[in-house]
Amino acid sequence: MSADRDLLGSVLAALPGPDEHMAWIEEVVSFGVRRPGSRENARTVEWCAARLEALGYDVALQPVPALTSHPGPARVEAWSVDDPSRHLTLHGMTMPFSTEAPASTPPVERRFRLAGRAEDTSASSNGAVLEHVPLTRLPVSLIDGAARGRHDPTGEFADHVHVLPFGTALGKEIDAVVASGAGAMIGVLDAPWDSSDYFVPYDGAVRPVPALWLDAGQGAALDELLTDGPVDVELTPEVEHRQSVDLNVIATAPAPGNDEWIVVGSHHDAPWASAVEDGSGIAQLLAQATAWSAVPPEQRPASLAFLLTAAHMSEGAGTQEFIRSWEHRDHIRFALHLEHIAVEAEPDGAGGLQPTDRPEVRWWFVSAPDPAHEAEVVDGVSRAIVADDLDRSLVLPPDLFGEFPPTDGGFFHLAGVPMVNLLAAPMYLFDPADTVEMIHRPSLVPVSRAAARLVAEAAGWGQG
Repeated sequence: MSADRDLLGSVLAALPGPDEHMAWIEEVVSFGVRRPGSRENARTVEWCAARLEALGYDVALQPVPALTSHPGPARVEAWSVDDPSRHLTLHGMTMPFSTEAPASTPPVERRFRLAGRAEDTSASSNGAVLEHVPLTRLPVSLIDGAARGRHDPTGEFADHVHVLPFGTALGKEIDAVVASGAGAMIGVLDAPWDSSDYFVPYDGAVRPVPALWLDAGQGAALDELLTDGPVDVELTPEVEHRQSVDLNVIATAPAPGNDEWIVVGSHHDAPWASAVEDGSGIAQLLAQATAWSAVPPEQRPASLAFLLTAAHMSEGAGTQEFIRSWEHRDHIRFALHLEHIAVEAEPDGAGGLQPTDRPEVRWWFVSAPDPAHEAEVVDGVSRAIVADDLDRSLVLPPDLFGEFPPTDGGFFHLAGVPMVNLLAAPMYLFDPADTVEMIHRPSLVPVSRAAARLVAEAAGWGQG
């Protein structure tokens, strides 16, 4: 069902331009590393709530308890057992949600015999697994056949390879190490740039082993040492886990006589001072809130809620709490979740990354409780991405990569709420390389326009 053209036209006209989108993103990035349970994230909450209140919305802050992880630097001392003069000192980052082992831990308790990959060795509690984690190279053609819609005007999906921000274990390589019985893990991030600052895993579950990340060059040095005989390592990782209470930001605009709700969401925390993850999602939500604030209550297609959730970096705890306890949860008609307006990046030849002029591949995950309703949502998304020329877009089923889409919004799918989740997955998503330069500025307004079309239409979907 199409939206009222006059209503949609007024909303599209009221959307902010790219300069305002970028100003929001730059201000959020300026707050610093916005991990859940941090002062920087608390400041982000205050800022977001103030922006939404200034637009005239009723704003509530919903407490979200979560276990949060705060990793620090890590050091590895490694030496050949047969020739102790062959010695390496390596520096990386402690793995989130690994076991705390601060520098005060006695050295004997931080010393392990180095072994190979978890699946290739019978590790013991005094052994450390050296696990290389190459980022997954996904030929888009492998998932294109599952797509329910696409906008690929140049036909590049036939040959394009998308480098994902995960290895094949989707960030949970440490679980194979735990299962092997090993006592520790040294993870090597084999990425197209030099980094050990990899905020993975982020699922809120503390593993019972110390673990850390090294970059590919340091991993190669360890490999070389290991090829010549047994190697002992002494690990000094630093990580703190906190029972935190963060806050969902919920801005509401009821429609008179209409108790059905459309929820537009993103999350407000991040692994670093991240622009794409999810400064861009915050900006997209504020753009929708700005445009819809100009619509008189009686003209709203449904009651509207603009949701910025807490603790994405702790298994989406904020979205789960919202679905569990929001007073209108049983009347959510549609959920639209917006994440990651990203460029595709490439190595700069000097160990870093540089942005291209291309948007990263866009995934639009679609879910609805019955096939007819889902077909309407798929059709709506397909028309929106073509209308606003959002190239490199795929409309995908919600369970393509697992039980639910790899965004916070996936929890709406599990709850049986019709939903659309927009996600881009650039390879630098969990790294400090996610700077303002990684925002695909030309996409900001077109994505906002497509999102507004979906909000305007969603109330009519599933009406028979």
